[in-house]
Amino acid sequence: MSKSYLKQLLTYINKVYDIGEKINTLKDKRVKSEVKISTITFVVLFGFMLQIRSFNRLDHWLEKGKFKKVLPKKTKTPRIDAVRRCLSNFDLNGLKNIHNNIIKTTIRNKVFRNGTIDGLKVVAIDDVELFESTKKCCDKCLSRVHKNGVTHYFHRSVVCATVGSDPHIILGQEMLEPKKDSSNKDEGETTGGKRLIRKLYQQYHHFADIIVADALYCKSTWIKEVLSIGIDAVVRVKDERLHIVKDALALFKCREADKEWIINQGSKKYTKVRAWDEDILEMSSSNIKVRFIKFSEEFHIGDKIEFKEGWIISTDKFTSVETLWTIMHKRWDIENNAFLQLKTEWHLDHCFLHSPTGVETVLMFIILSFNLMQLYFFRCITGFRKKRMLQIDIIEDIRDERFTIEDNWVNPIFANT
Repeated sequence: MSKSYLKQLLTYINKVYDIGEKINTLKDKRVKSEVKISTITFVVLFGFMLQIRSFNRLDHWLEKGKFKKVLPKKTKTPRIDAVRRCLSNFDLNGLKNIHNNIIKTTIRNKVFRNGTIDGLKVVAIDDVELFESTKKCCDKCLSRVHKNGVTHYFHRSVVCATVGSDPHIILGQEMLEPKKDSSNKDEGETTGGKRLIRKLYQQYHHFADIIVADALYCKSTWIKEVLSIGIDAVVRVKDERLHIVKDALALFKCREADKEWIINQGSKKYTKVRAWDEDILEMSSSNIKVRFIKFSEEFHIGDKIEFKEGWIISTDKFTSVETLWTIMHKRWDIENNAFLQLKTEWHLDHCFLHSPTGVETVLMFIILSFNLMQLYFFRCITGFRKKRMLQIDIIEDIRDERFTIEDNWVNPIFANT
C-alpha cells in the first residue's frame, strides 16, 4: 500500500489533539483490574473510529487479535465483559474533558477562520433519539405510552453541530432528563437546548455567530437565551396562528418582494427565490424586535415548475437575505451530515450498553470518534472533498492496515505510556 492511512491517522490525532496523554488521565470505579483503562479507552475509541457495529463485533475483533499490532507488545487486551463493566462506571467528566480539548484545539487552530457560511460561523441545534426498547429501561430512560398501551423506553440527546462547510463538527450534546419530582412529563428539547448552549458558552465563549433551529424553537424564551450569550438566532416558523406570522403576512401582501435572485443548477434547472423582509416585528409576550423573512421559491426543472414557501425569524438585522436563505437550508446539515451519518455509519441507534452512565459514555465515545475522523478527513488528507474520496473507503483501508503494518511499528498513542 503506497500510503499508510493508519499511521497518518494515529500520528495526527496524537500530535494535534494529545489523545495519548489524555487517555492516561481517565479513571473508572473498578476496584482492581489487570487491564489498563487507557487500553480499554483506546480499543473502544479506535473501534468506533472504524465504525464498529456492536460490542459483539468488538468482542470478535479482540478474540482474533485484530488490535494486536496497534497495541504495545505484551499488552493484556480486555475481554468484552470487562469493557462493558468499565464503560458502565466510566470517568464521564474525563471523557468530556477530552472532547472539550478537541473543540478548543479546532478553535485555536482556526479550523473555521473563514466561517462556515458566507464568513459566518453557523451551528445548528436539534435533538436525536438514540434507541428505544419495550423491555429494557434504566433510571435515565424517557418514556412514552403508545396507543396499544405498551410503554416504550428511550434516550434522547440535544446536539449542537457546525453546518455549512466541511468538516462538520459536533460541539456538544446534552442528555434529556426523565420525569422529576411530581412532574409527569419528561424534559423538553428546548429546555435541554438552553442548558446546552449555556454550557458551550461557558466552555468556548463565542462559539458561533448564529444558531439555527427548527420551528420547535420559535419561542421568545429561546430567543432571549441565545441573545443573552451574545449570539444571533435564526429559527424556522411554521405555525400560521402566531401573531407575528399574521402581522408579517398582512404587511407582505400589500407589496412586492424586497429581493429576488436566481440560483442556476444546470442548463435546464434553476431556482427563483423572492424574499420579503421586515425587521421591526415583535414576538408575543416579549419586547424583543425580530426580523421576519418570507421566502417564495420557484423550482424550474425543464418544463415543470414547483412552488414552496418558507418563513424564518432572526435577531440578525444586518446579514443579507441571500445568506439567511442559505442558512435556513443548511440547517439540514445537522440531519444529513451528522445524525444520518451517525446512525447509518457509526450505528448511533444501536444499544451498545444500557445503563445510566453507560449510555452517555458510549454516546461521547461515538462523538469523539466522529469528530476525530471528520477532522482527519478534511484537515489531514489533501483535497479530500475535491478528489471526491469516500470516507468509507479510507476507513476500510485502515481496517486492512491493522494486519499489514510492520511488527516493530510503535503506535504514537502509547509512545510515552
